[in-house]
Amino acid sequence: MKRTYVGDTIKKVGKKVRVCGWASRIRNHGSLIFVDLRDWTGKLQLVIEENKVGGVDKIGPEYVLEVEGIINERDKNLVNPKMATGNIELEAEKVVILNASKTPPFPLDGDGNDISEDIRLKYRYIDIRRERVRNLIEKRFKLMMYTREWFEKNRFTEVQTPLLTVSSPEGARDYLVPSRIHPGTFYALPQAPQQYKQLLMVGGVDRYFQIAPCFRDEDPRADRHSGAFYQIDVECSFMTQQEFFDTVEPYFKDVTEALTDKKVKEYRFPQIPYIECIEKYGTDKPDLRFDMFLVTLTDEFRKSEMNIFHDIECVKGIVVDREFTRKEIDDLTHDMQREGAHGMVWFAIENGKLSGSMVKMFNEDLQKSILDKVEKAGYKITGEKQYIFAFGDTHANACRYAGILRSRMGDLLGLKDPNVLAFAWIVDFPMFEWDDKNKKWDFCHNPFSMPEGGLEALKTKDPSEIKAQQYDLACNGYEAASGSVRNYHPLSFIEAFKVVGYTEEETRAKFGHMISAFEYGAPPHCGFAPGFDRLMMILFDETNIKEVYAFPKSNAQDVMMGAPRAVDKADLDILGIELKKDIKKKS
Repeated sequence: MKRTYVGDTIKKVGKKVRVCGWASRIRNHGSLIFVDLRDWTGKLQLVIEENKVGGVDKIGPEYVLEVEGIINERDKNLVNPKMATGNIELEAEKVVILNASKTPPFPLDGDGNDISEDIRLKYRYIDIRRERVRNLIEKRFKLMMYTREWFEKNRFTEVQTPLLTVSSPEGARDYLVPSRIHPGTFYALPQAPQQYKQLLMVGGVDRYFQIAPCFRDEDPRADRHSGAFYQIDVECSFMTQQEFFDTVEPYFKDVTEALTDKKVKEYRFPQIPYIECIEKYGTDKPDLRFDMFLVTLTDEFRKSEMNIFHDIECVKGIVVDREFTRKEIDDLTHDMQREGAHGMVWFAIENGKLSGSMVKMFNEDLQKSILDKVEKAGYKITGEKQYIFAFGDTHANACRYAGILRSRMGDLLGLKDPNVLAFAWIVDFPMFEWDDKNKKWDFCHNPFSMPEGGLEALKTKDPSEIKAQQYDLACNGYEAASGSVRNYHPLSFIEAFKVVGYTEEETRAKFGHMISAFEYGAPPHCGFAPGFDRLMMILFDETNIKEVYAFPKSNAQDVMMGAPRAVDKADLDILGIELKKDIKKKS
């Protein structure tokens, strides 16, 4: 008899079927045993009479079963509305135990969030049986298929690029792979297919995409997976930045409407210059679901009687429409100190006036100026008690701390509607940033971006004044994608790397293949790379990126497989590799 999937049994009432799966729940009532059988498509209640079917008393949790019987409708008072098959049951005629199971290390009936992550990942092959995990695997598959279909319909061609490539400076440490055939040399796993996709443009591939595996040796965090991740890699020829936005924006609206019940807040997506974004939100990946803008209070603090602020570079604050206890304020201050802030200054606004212990340090003109700036920043002084929280530091730090607190207040006040996606393009990034530690200029973002003004700007402008044709797509506080118009001119490519300290010879040594390709008629091109895993987090309300993988890593380790691990000396000898003594001891 052909196997019937559990999810299909609701169409089989009155028919004999054969189902297979795991015993997820067992209720033994003596002569009558109830078993919830689970397969990939759902659960089905089995009704087993012990005097008709022998050996069923040996069934334990997670035993693998094959069952034949009749699908019957349940009595109306016994229907289980929590199960998709809750109005039917299988009257068993034959039960075969295909495999026994040890007692699982954890229960599988919940979402798993109350179980140690290390234990869940060690036994991930069991955890995958959990309904929540199974659903996420299905959602990932649907997102992947929808993405491929959307880009195919919009004249993109998927091209797979190599996984063994060369090391290049792309902002993170490479994973290196030693070559046995060419001793002493190394491949690098690609941090992204950046160079290959640009070379595809030179080759005439007009619109390219790929759901590409990428490898970066970076520290993990909640929205960045250890080691390997996936991105929707996209590149187009003969497009301006705006034409590219026009081409790809519909994907995000379409995928949101096709796979979720969420709404896109604003379509077309707003475009916010990088500097404005930092000034207003304290971050280049703002959450635009709510309005709470940063207020610049530098002049007022410099003119106050608080001596520590007289030479401060910048003071940034936010206004919160909520009353706080002194303990809550102290807790917020300690939280922000853990983020690196020296402290937090606060005022209350009551009846249109400032109050609090710090007010005496500000004369009436300064207090009026603060309130004027609050209103100009888009806040309404309500008459109810409001609070101003402010940070003084370097411009970058003051903005960052105020931006962090802004996000936390969004959570505290319930301003982040989970059913809304607020996308925005962040544009006009600086091309270069000063590396104070190494006393040199470095690329602010993608080193392959075209500078505004091209070669002329690189030769005549101070690096701090040069903007890049670079853009990010922000959504709900995440960087959903990053991209740029590419630097496809050989001379400007070389000149850009000169700014960050590379000689022409060094640039040609690292990127000779790129420069050579550009010399053979490279078209203007641009692209971006949405993080596939991060997009899945945003669409399906996951806060930890590890949850969107079938087999995630934790702290750069696969605890299930025991990777990474030491290898035999004989294998290292073949590759010509010898470990340092201190590394040998650790391994």
